[in-house]
Amino acid sequence: MLKPGGSVHVVATSGAVDIERIEAGANVLRAWGHRVEVDPAVGVRYRYLAGADATRLESLRRAADAAWADGGAVWMARGGYGLARLLPDLIASPLPPVPFIGFSDGTVLLNHHRGPCVHGPVINSLIGHADTDSLAHLRAVLAGENPALRGEQWLAGEAAGRLAGGNLCVLASLAGTPGALRARGCIVALEDTGEAPYKLDRLLTQLIQGGAFDGVRGFALGTFDGADVPAGAEWSVRDVLIERLSPFNVPILGGLPFGHGPANRAFRFGHARIEGNQLIWG
Repeated sequence: MLKPGGSVHVVATSGAVDIERIEAGANVLRAWGHRVEVDPAVGVRYRYLAGADATRLESLRRAADAAWADGGAVWMARGGYGLARLLPDLIASPLPPVPFIGFSDGTVLLNHHRGPCVHGPVINSLIGHADTDSLAHLRAVLAGENPALRGEQWLAGEAAGRLAGGNLCVLASLAGTPGALRARGCIVALEDTGEAPYKLDRLLTQLIQGGAFDGVRGFALGTFDGADVPAGAEWSVRDVLIERLSPFNVPILGGLPFGHGPANRAFRFGHARIEGNQLIWG
């Protein structure tokens, strides 16, 4: 997907960034042999955003056009919030179909971009956050490999379909918008961080009642770190997720190593299968 020596164009689409962390992450990719161009607007700040909407949109289009010209990829500097504000423009005038890499707030674009999409660590998590196995896994995905992810069978069965989804909170925030998830025929990947169990329940309920999961073929669940269960409780986050999703009567593969924690194995959006305890591509 990204040949050795291929270019990476780093863009801040969402929250304001720490430019030193971005440069440190960019140096990781340079050490892997990639040419890295950090967009000049990456260090801009507007409140909690990496610049006003027009600035971030122009930056994203500039990076995508450059990647289209040199056969490279666009990589998110960090997550946070802000891509949803750009979505109407991106739907009306799509980016060229270049590879796009990111997650968290990148969920907005991962489900609507026309080019290859990789759910994987953002640039500022390549140093001091993503673990060694996740970095090795990321390199394999960038090289065009599709290593399977192993989890736990929470509801057994097999499924095949296009992979969709991403961050649960972001998906719920898109309900009722042009970016709303429609999972018919899809395997839906979900993860989140820092959301209490009742909030996870509320987010899932919003998507369920809004019809987002109608026609879903399976669920692939990553980590939900920070979802603290009260001490002494006789239930778990797993119980909450299974209770809300099992009525769809499709396979649920849980405990997969992707999300906001150090274990964040990259994977490509596209056709996938749930077989046993594995999520497999192709």
